[in-house]
Amino acid sequence: MIVYGIGVGPGDKELITLKSLNILKKVDKIFVPISKEGKPSVAYEIVKDYIKDKEVETLLFPMIKYKEKLKYYREKAAEKILKENKDVAVLTLGDPTLYSTFSYIWKILAKKGVKVEIINGISSIFSAAKALNMPLVEGNEKLCILPHGKDIEKYINDFDTIIVMKTKNLKDVLKKINNKNIIVGLVKRATFEDEKIAIGNIDNINFDEFSDYLSIAIIKRIKDDDN
Repeated sequence: MIVYGIGVGPGDKELITLKSLNILKKVDKIFVPISKEGKPSVAYEIVKDYIKDKEVETLLFPMIKYKEKLKYYREKAAEKILKENKDVAVLTLGDPTLYSTFSYIWKILAKKGVKVEIINGISSIFSAAKALNMPLVEGNEKLCILPHGKDIEKYINDFDTIIVMKTKNLKDVLKKINNKNIIVGLVKRATFEDEKIAIGNIDNINFDEFSDYLSIAIIKRIKDDDN
């Protein structure tokens, strides 16, 4: 049995890799994540046109904070996968190695001696940079990734670029920054048809439009040679 953790990319159906497609064609079954019963899987929507002849089953990963509950759902998902005893794929948005729900399943399966192969996907971080028409880093610049912008005030002066995954309440987080010499780029649903962007300083962006789960922020320090 091989379990393939497949990153399906940020949203655009054409941004899934050829390797991912080839694996999806050969596996016996495909598991897709959902956050709520009856709610469609974003990852499945990206690849559904490519896997019409495949058996598909959902794995429930509710968006809750209680660690014991999260552990329960992850273990239940792993049990479902293990019952198959054949080659299967588990889809995940972006890349399986970066803030992916699959990473928790990966650990459980590895402890049980199951062979897991990761098929990398394009991260929304890169798609957001493309949407904003800006490089993430150049030369010797340093980059930092912060979920929810946690402790951003500690890092803003040490990094040239900060990526914030999950941008809810980001405006309140950014108010903690003493360094006002920054530019903020926000992207919602990068590469989807309804992609939305905004770029500017803290005071002239409507942050309420970017509280979507699939939103990302790129914050860059403005250096003297940028002016």
